[in-house]
Amino acid sequence: MSNPFRTFVRAAHRVGLVSLDQAISSVTNLAASLIAAHALPPAEFGAFGIVFATYMLVIFLVRAATGEVLLLSGEDHAKRESTTNLVIALAGGLAGGVAIAAAALAVGGPTGRGLLPLAIGLAGLTLQDAIRYVGFATRRVRLALISDLLWLGLMLAFFAPALWRTLDIGEVSALWVASGVASAIGTLPFARLERPSTARMRGWLRAKRGLMLNLVVDRGLVSGSQQGVIYIIALLIGLQGNAAYRAAQIVMGPVNVLAAGIMTSTVPYLVRIWRDRPSHLITRAAAIAAATGVGFLILTLTIAAMPDSIGRPLIGRSWALGAPVLPIMAVIVSVQAPNFAALGALRAMGGAGSALAIRILVVPATLAAVAIAALSGSIAAVMWTQAGCVAVATTLWWLLARRVQRRALAERPRGDGAGAPAVLAAEE
Repeated sequence: MSNPFRTFVRAAHRVGLVSLDQAISSVTNLAASLIAAHALPPAEFGAFGIVFATYMLVIFLVRAATGEVLLLSGEDHAKRESTTNLVIALAGGLAGGVAIAAAALAVGGPTGRGLLPLAIGLAGLTLQDAIRYVGFATRRVRLALISDLLWLGLMLAFFAPALWRTLDIGEVSALWVASGVASAIGTLPFARLERPSTARMRGWLRAKRGLMLNLVVDRGLVSGSQQGVIYIIALLIGLQGNAAYRAAQIVMGPVNVLAAGIMTSTVPYLVRIWRDRPSHLITRAAAIAAATGVGFLILTLTIAAMPDSIGRPLIGRSWALGAPVLPIMAVIVSVQAPNFAALGALRAMGGAGSALAIRILVVPATLAAVAIAALSGSIAAVMWTQAGCVAVATTLWWLLARRVQRRALAERPRGDGAGAPAVLAAEE
């Protein structure tokens, strides 16, 4: 019989390693954006925002069809099907690369020059992310840590000599992509993979087709809402507007990482509340939302008041564009914070699947509203519109959480508290 204390320590250690890896991954993304902000003029930095948004969109979609499916399939299945998922991720990256290469040639200019290296190396980047999720799913989190640390180290090593001279967007994109591809190649020998099997791959795709489709649609909507704003700004306002938006995003980036960490840490607490005192779940979640909302508003407005003496060395030439809209980005982040508590409550109740209907409603409406605001040519108008849409979406999430709670309580036998089921969805 296993020792409960030892089991708890092992689980806590694993959660700590996963959190550390997520932090390293976020730092790598932040470092890439900061390097681009310093190395490039504002218009090219705005174009790099499109490159990065495209990378994130493809990664979310491929991860939904591979890594997240693996996470939900159990450790034994994950060990057997790791090779299958890496092959699928590689194929997804190759297909995405062909599409992005065509777009790069069609668009041309700085955006096209930035997209072309991404198209060439995209398969390696999807492979790198898939290796991370093999590590998570098979409880070999160190595999993910090795991959992400290697990417961060290689990226800094690749850029260190290049930053002494003037760079263009093609070089920045190429160095960033090359470091990610090199980290995937360097980590692959540690993955302990079996030989690929076409028959096993077909069986896996048949068995997981429905789950893959649901996750791809859901994550596609999530990423589409995030990256779609970048595309709309670039199309209707221009690359300078994109530079302003991305500069504000980067400054607030650490706050978003903190918000994600708070959501991850509060879900187990909300699960316990749902199990032991289910009628109190929404009240407790609302208290968390109020505290995080007020706390984040104070924190983000403090960051938004950052003086030029700090902001300019941090963001470079794009600081002048991003500084005026920092207070609006502070409002967006603060209004979004209570959203995480509502999502946590839904996960605790096993109602995360109900979120898809809200996403299908909210995402197209948000992008349409942002596009209409962008016609004014004002980045501030776009961001205030986004803040309003986030506020409406947050309200809908809370109404949904309350509805799921009432329905679940009504279906339960009277007095039933302990032992209530709690289902956690895969990570966002």
